[in-house]
Amino acid sequence: MATSSTVDSTGLKGYFAQHRTLDRYPEGAYRWWMLALTVMATVVSFYEFGFSALLPYWMKSLHFSEEDFTHFLALAVFLSAVSAMFGGPLADRHGRVVVIDVCLVIIVALTFCNLLMTGFWSFMIVRGAMNIVAGLMWGALGGLTRDMSPRVNRGAAFGLLTLGAVACQWLWNEIPAKTLLMFGERWQAQIIIMGVLAVILTIPVLLWLKDLSPTLRLGVVGEAASEAFESGDLAGTAPTTAMAAFGQLLGRWESWLLVVGCVAFLTVAITIQTFGPLMFSQAFKFNRPDAAAMTANFWLLNLVMLVPAGYLSDALRVRKPLSLLLGAATLGILIWWFRNFYPPLSQNSLACVTLLLGGITASAFIPWCALYSEYLEDLSPALQATGWSFFQMVYRLWIVVSGLLLPYVTRVYGWQVWMEGMIVAVVLFMGSLLVLRGYWRPATSSSATVAHGAPAHAAGGR
Repeated sequence: MATSSTVDSTGLKGYFAQHRTLDRYPEGAYRWWMLALTVMATVVSFYEFGFSALLPYWMKSLHFSEEDFTHFLALAVFLSAVSAMFGGPLADRHGRVVVIDVCLVIIVALTFCNLLMTGFWSFMIVRGAMNIVAGLMWGALGGLTRDMSPRVNRGAAFGLLTLGAVACQWLWNEIPAKTLLMFGERWQAQIIIMGVLAVILTIPVLLWLKDLSPTLRLGVVGEAASEAFESGDLAGTAPTTAMAAFGQLLGRWESWLLVVGCVAFLTVAITIQTFGPLMFSQAFKFNRPDAAAMTANFWLLNLVMLVPAGYLSDALRVRKPLSLLLGAATLGILIWWFRNFYPPLSQNSLACVTLLLGGITASAFIPWCALYSEYLEDLSPALQATGWSFFQMVYRLWIVVSGLLLPYVTRVYGWQVWMEGMIVAVVLFMGSLLVLRGYWRPATSSSATVAHGAPAHAAGGR
């Protein structure tokens, strides 16, 4: 693939413009290689959430309580939500890869800084910094995934992106589940293992991941690439400030409806991701390795179903009906689990429930990702990273709120009451999709370049 050959700017921005920018849209295997590198970056970006299996060991070794951790989580994730507001507009204005590379290097360094933690305050500083950097990075990752995926492959592309996030959670639970007994209370061994893995994943990204030129980022590809960009018909210009970008996005009620509804749905994953080992040990009396293994079990089928769910959505050329159907399946599983929560299910029965729940929630989420990306594209391709930053901001703020609510609710009322809350959250998700206008029918157009303010719905249908 060709890169820009003449660059007037100097320094870091000049280097990325000359060596890490494509002036032709990538096609075939090379495009999928760019998406694979984005997945590698995503795995490392989610290291800030890799703590659930090690949390009991940190609480004992670093001398802090569950209440202390809840306060830390609220502050750290709030700061990451604020940082997300800046990261997306930066990526829309200056490119995705420069933001990704800088943040990756910092996250890898901070991962090894976990070894320096000696108490609660050092824990707050290191893990809090990881949250802030990850918040800066996510808008660029979502924007780059859209950039490298024509609408007809958008579901599979976001399946791959989410694969990185889920693979990270699965690794942070599966590796401790297999090695905790081997290393005993030495949680530092887990940090070294995951830190080395982060280095291995980061090196290819730093060497080979490339950006689209600013001109290409403003185009919309319906199917096969080239014609959409050779016409020179662009879909708008990038807003000059973060305030202007968010103003253009948040002035639409549909933006709020889509994001808030989906974040409510993600309450299921947030509960397992952050408090899964505590739930399985408190409500079901599992030991720590078994609780970590049960948490990893949720992510296993979730991991497996991400890309197939995307391919199914691409094949059917619809997003909203598929998310609604699978959201209803998620609702059914949660209602059954709620009605059979006590007396506690056997370990085998619970393994089946968590495995199935993980797979179905993943299958519902990926078509939504493609739908949201296409909605942003219809609004303006120049807002793609900003739109994903907004999603991350709301998502992380809900982690803060739910992290404060969950310990109180489960301590006073029990875990079954929190299950009721998850059921309500899935109903809200389904309601948001029903209220959203259009996006019901399969697409009929095979390729489209969208003029600013003129939705094409090339893969969403009306």
